[in-house]
Amino acid sequence: MMSTENRPSIQRQQTILLLLALDGKVFSETLKLRFNVSDRIIYNDMIYLEKAGLLKRIDAGAIAVEACSESQEEK
Repeated sequence: MMSTENRPSIQRQQTILLLLALDGKVFSETLKLRFNVSDRIIYNDMIYLEKAGLLKRIDAGAIAVEACSESQEEK
């Protein structure tokens, strides 16, 4: 039988990516309250997703990779 230990983190990360797709930005504090988890868990999720190239971390949260590349093009 396959372990479901990582299922909550996968679902949380998928939701973070969905929120990013909708809004272009997410805030750590909002995510912490939404998922009822610690700062460390949100931080770890964001590190994982950033290493995968799926978001760009900023001070208060993260932005979508597309939004990040658009702002770079404007410079």
